[in-house]
Amino acid sequence: MDAKTETVNHLEQFSKAVNMFRDRALQILVFILFRITRRLVLTLQKFTWAVTGVEGTRRDAARGLQFKQSAHVQEIFWKRKFLDHSVADPCNFITVHNGFRQPSCILKPNVSLYCMTKKEAVFIEVKESDNVYKSKHSLYLYQNQYHHAVNVITMPLASFHKMASDIGPPRVPITWMSCTARSGATLLSQMMYRIPAMLVLSEPDAITTLDFLYKNKMIQASEYKQLLASCIKLLCKPDERYSAVFVKARPSTTSVLVDIVQAFPKFRYLFMYRNSVKSIMSNLNQFQQDPAPNFLNFIMDSSILSTFVPFVRSYFYYYNVFLNEKKITSINSKKLDTVGILTAAWAASVSHCADLRYKGYNIGSILYEDFMINPRRSLSILLQRLDIRAEHLNSAAEALKVDFNKGIVHDLAMDYRRALPFESRQEADNILKAYGLSKLGERHEISGLLKLE
Repeated sequence: MDAKTETVNHLEQFSKAVNMFRDRALQILVFILFRITRRLVLTLQKFTWAVTGVEGTRRDAARGLQFKQSAHVQEIFWKRKFLDHSVADPCNFITVHNGFRQPSCILKPNVSLYCMTKKEAVFIEVKESDNVYKSKHSLYLYQNQYHHAVNVITMPLASFHKMASDIGPPRVPITWMSCTARSGATLLSQMMYRIPAMLVLSEPDAITTLDFLYKNKMIQASEYKQLLASCIKLLCKPDERYSAVFVKARPSTTSVLVDIVQAFPKFRYLFMYRNSVKSIMSNLNQFQQDPAPNFLNFIMDSSILSTFVPFVRSYFYYYNVFLNEKKITSINSKKLDTVGILTAAWAASVSHCADLRYKGYNIGSILYEDFMINPRRSLSILLQRLDIRAEHLNSAAEALKVDFNKGIVHDLAMDYRRALPFESRQEADNILKAYGLSKLGERHEISGLLKLE
């Protein structure tokens, strides 16, 4: 009986593996079909829009001649992303022309800034009954925008700046939090989410895409700073439903913090991080929960496979480290395995925060391990620092009952360094040393660390 049971179990596992492979293969084929279709539609639209005058109106709007019709509304015909966590991109959608509107339409509650391109700002419009800030679909703004989107609204940068200038700086208190990956920042943002009249913007990709444009030298520094200010003004646009805003940026965008601090010195700034080795282990555990990232992890950790498909390491490094990286000659990004890239991402982010503190910027840093010693007490101190009334403590603390940061390691007795191969530990230590940080797994305190006792 045991032999038969074991055989059945093996067959079930094999069947699951086959089904999973089939589903992934189908997803890839559908995505390829989507991209081909999008290319064909764009080619056709060049002709039809030229004939119907749509392109002429767009061109005039870009020149500032059609401000009152500079919001181009396009109905979404088909949308597709290869990975849910991919950075927001207009290429996520196949759209058809719907019409032109007054640029003030972007101030409607059901319209939100999605991403930036070199020539346009891209907004997402959802049904009036939907709220991308309070959606149960995802914890992240860019995923909710993609999921609920019915229309794409593009606007030339001149009109974008004009609208931002008209509404002016945010009129409500703003808290901006940067973080490292898997640091408990999602938990903290969900605590803020439960506070009445608090608007939480979790990982707005308008900032991410703008940072990529700048770091890839597609826009000049002066233009970048103007666009950054306009982005933040329109992300935090007036909304009578909310009396405060809490922004949690993507971990890969910590470097942009210095420009935001200079542009908006009255904002409150936080940086959340956790022990380096625990952060890395949490990332690795998360990869194992999804076959696709787990497979990419397998490729990156294989020197042979990475030789044949080097773009996997390059892709992973680009989206996790590139925006924050410091040019350190001893670190060869093409040679880093998964642990090396995750370590570089952690080190680059922490290093940027440390630099800002050294320069005198008032950024309060939060160490996850300290916060979780007595999370309710820590939350109380944080709310007091942010001038949030103590009566909201119970509501915010409700988030502690939900495991938002799945994959985080909680076994305090475990030696996390030993869980990693010796070569990976050595590589991680070398990266951290190059950034001037403590060894892997050692406690590292950033100046300005909040006292949560």
